[in-house]
Amino acid sequence: MTRMDGLGMSADAGIASSAVRGGVAGGAFRSAFQDAQLRAAPAFAGGVSGAVRAAPSDAEREFMEFAGMSLQDKMLYSALASLGISKQKFDAMSPAEKQEVLKKVALLMEQMTRAETEGRKSV
Repeated sequence: MTRMDGLGMSADAGIASSAVRGGVAGGAFRSAFQDAQLRAAPAFAGGVSGAVRAAPSDAEREFMEFAGMSLQDKMLYSALASLGISKQKFDAMSPAEKQEVLKKVALLMEQMTRAETEGRKSV
């Protein structure tokens, strides 16, 4: 005759399962589980096993460089781009050439400001 406890489980089954948990079967499971944990640890310690971070692309490098610029530098290099001059070209220029280009940029910005101001007056 089997006795049922409050959870509807056989009281005899509870005794048997506790013997398995603490007995030979429980020790074998514990040992196998610890072994599996030790084997899996290196695979997950540094992320996905075998994954290699690819070198950033030119576009990614260019974006990260642009994102790190001050607002003034972003405006300058955007104005240079509108004149067809890349950052690399500008950086490679002599100080005298840079001065000439910066004069053109200042004139361009002045014209843009004047056009915007006149546009507001006519509205």
